[in-house]
Amino acid sequence: MVNNMFGEYLRQRRLDAGLSRAQLAARANVSVSLIEKIEAGTRTTTLNTLQVLFDELTVPPIYRRHILGLVLPSVFGRVPHTESAGPAPSDLADLASLDHPASFYLMPTFTIVAANTAYQRTFPGMRAGRNFVEWMFLDPNARTVMVEWHREAHRLQHGLRMFTSVITPDRSVEEIIERCRVAPEWEELWNSGLPEPDSPEESLHIRDVRSRRVSRMAVRLYTPELPARPWWLFRLIPEEFSRCR
Repeated sequence: MVNNMFGEYLRQRRLDAGLSRAQLAARANVSVSLIEKIEAGTRTTTLNTLQVLFDELTVPPIYRRHILGLVLPSVFGRVPHTESAGPAPSDLADLASLDHPASFYLMPTFTIVAANTAYQRTFPGMRAGRNFVEWMFLDPNARTVMVEWHREAHRLQHGLRMFTSVITPDRSVEEIIERCRVAPEWEELWNSGLPEPDSPEESLHIRDVRSRRVSRMAVRLYTPELPARPWWLFRLIPEEFSRCR
């Protein structure tokens, strides 16, 4: 990560957690001097140190992999399939073989690379190239589909907030934020407290825009390993059907 983006990211996460350098150092069992040097960009970090800092700053696992790929790219041992190449026919066939909603998406912008038919039916208007954050805040369908819209929008926004310009070298995140600012809830959520930590078993209540039936869907996230790919696989697995609302 160039221009000390990780140091800036670490500092922001520490401030968000309400910790001084001394407090973080004590929790992580490292020196205050090390924290200062990492934040200033004068000292590189190791995998072990990153793990400890991630734990103490409660960085969700889904974001750790993305950060590791930027800070210590050699950790993964190989260069993944490039984003610009897009999914291969076999990738799309893999996605289409899944009966339930599924998509490939990129971090940190939550941009859809590809989506199967069930996903596009569940989230009207979502397709390859579209961004899920913008859909959530700017598409009227989102408030119908997402039963707990306020909570999920806040958590999604917070995920994006963790990767503002201090962590990504391009303006993609900032551009998404600028477009979403027109949503009436955007500023309130942006300036409010952090959402509650994710539970080990995540689920969403999804409303069908046609039947109005609500389904409880288990969330599953996977990272392709063989072959390696730069995107995540997002899946929704039906748990149960509830009453129409």
